[in-house]
Amino acid sequence: MTVWQRVELRMHGARLELAALEWDWVEAQLVGAGTYWTTSTTSGRAHPRPVWGVWQGDRLYLSVGTPATLQALMADPAVTVHLDSGTDVVIVEGRVESASTDASVIAAYDAKYDWHYDLATYGPLQCVRADAVLAWQAKGWAGREGIGRTGRWMYLEDPSPRHGG
Repeated sequence: MTVWQRVELRMHGARLELAALEWDWVEAQLVGAGTYWTTSTTSGRAHPRPVWGVWQGDRLYLSVGTPATLQALMADPAVTVHLDSGTDVVIVEGRVESASTDASVIAAYDAKYDWHYDLATYGPLQCVRADAVLAWQAKGWAGREGIGRTGRWMYLEDPSPRHGG
């Protein structure tokens, strides 16, 4: 069983007393996104790149593409992924946990992009396990009127209490 647990989101070190975003809105953004900006570390510096991907079953599957990004993720699997918007913000913090050739994931990718993903050409999709998802909606043009709604969720593999010794 998997669960997303809401936790406090702090910005600039301060607790926010704002309306809460719902997880359903965040998940809809992750499912519907056309581009996922990945940031990994190469040669000691941030390496942001836009890639295609699919959100399925609490995992993000990315077509990393460039050898430099793939090598960076193999050396250090920590990754931050964010969507295009700077006002309807969704940020995934996690780790690349595996490479995937799962047929259902590839089919979802192909359907989403009206594409034929060729594993022999592009290699497997990289599966990101999200540790945390942060999201907020800013108000006004470019967020000039502040933050409206926020949320932060932590991923729990098995939220049931442990029993026994």
